[in-house]
Amino acid sequence: MTSGIWFRNDLRLQDNPAVAAAYANNAVGKVIPALYIAAPKQWQQHDWAAIKVDFLWRHLEQFQADAAAHQIALEVVVIDDWQQAGKACLEFCQRHGLTELYFNHEYPVHEQRRDRAVAVWLADHHIQCHGFHGELLVPPVIKTQTGNYYQKFTPFNRAWRAHLATAGVAAAMQLPQHDVSDQLQPLPECPAARRDSSAWPVGEQAAQQRLQRYVDEQVMNYADERDFPALDTTSRLSPYWELGLLGPQAAARHLQSLSPEFPHGLERGADVWLTELAWREFYQHLMRHIPRLSYGKAFLQHTDAFPWNTDTQQFARWCEGRTGYPIVDAGMRQLAAEGWMHNRVRMIVANFLVKDLQIDWRWGERFFMQQLIDGSFPANNGGWQWSASTGTDAVPYFRVFNPTTQSAKVDPDGSYIRTWIKELKDCPTKHIHAPAAWLKASGRDDYPQPMVDHSSARERFLAAFKQL
Repeated sequence: MTSGIWFRNDLRLQDNPAVAAAYANNAVGKVIPALYIAAPKQWQQHDWAAIKVDFLWRHLEQFQADAAAHQIALEVVVIDDWQQAGKACLEFCQRHGLTELYFNHEYPVHEQRRDRAVAVWLADHHIQCHGFHGELLVPPVIKTQTGNYYQKFTPFNRAWRAHLATAGVAAAMQLPQHDVSDQLQPLPECPAARRDSSAWPVGEQAAQQRLQRYVDEQVMNYADERDFPALDTTSRLSPYWELGLLGPQAAARHLQSLSPEFPHGLERGADVWLTELAWREFYQHLMRHIPRLSYGKAFLQHTDAFPWNTDTQQFARWCEGRTGYPIVDAGMRQLAAEGWMHNRVRMIVANFLVKDLQIDWRWGERFFMQQLIDGSFPANNGGWQWSASTGTDAVPYFRVFNPTTQSAKVDPDGSYIRTWIKELKDCPTKHIHAPAAWLKASGRDDYPQPMVDHSSARERFLAAFKQL
């Protein structure tokens, strides 16, 4: 038996069951062939951001060297889209005389179909595929008492933690050292547009160090500080989860060191952070169970009949951070500048788009994916449907964020707003969240007036949603 690895969004050696299986089933010291398939047309169809492409390609360069130091020879093959994945995998397996191919599952529909097709294609040539749930702490097997998947987060979180308590957290794997750098193939040229991601260090070691530092220094304050974007004290690990530079098992081990009763007994900050990891997995489980989520359909099917606004000029003002609501505009300008946005602000700008402007949540979902370095289809889809009151466990439709009130709550002194809206850098704090009157009195017209009246917009949204 000769085994190889097919890497996808699991670009790490630690906490990777596909890697562990390949080591277990190959002779000691033997070089393990590994494959990564880049599919630029698929990336385009899935709205990958150019900054995410750059982050991936920078990491692949580092990861190839890291893998080589542990007897894994990584090849990167470029195809157009997933329809060619079977042929690429077969050629890779035949080139290396493989009889087994190991990988970790991905859960959106296109990826599930790709894997089933590749498995059939390879089986016809007597090559077996073996998939693992390496991207999750808890595989998508937990069920309600009636045997159904969980559709609400709170009971899911209880069951998720119970499973985690029973199954435990695997120890870190000890990797053998065996340099194969002289056998490496050079990476092909990146086949898609790139945008500088150098603010984010790449490499598995850098990701592990970021995780360690966050748990050691900041996670205890997460519950108290996570809603204040000016503090910038969230972990910023989301790009590393998305491309798999980190596995959730690593986070669990760090948290386990804080409580012998893990996943129970954690201090409040660490416990709330663990809940955020559960949210991430909840959305992945839903992708696995509900194919329509991959087709732009709402979880609450009746909400697909909502008469969404299709005003492209209003949408453009939201995209460009020119709505006249400072907290919304600050968030959108941070997104444009960094390819990232604080999570609390993501909720505020999403709520504004779908409830104040009544623009289709799918427009916002797609725009986010086209900009975000951490663009995760399950998490992004889940977050947008939550904000739009169309998804599972969604915010009730009658809960409409007041952007001015939210602004005062999450950015009380206006520091975050002033960072991203230079037109308001001199605006007094008492006016920073609703600067229209101050701007007028100052004879200023360099920052826009509010594009809608929130109270009126709220009433219009509630009246339209009630009709559903």
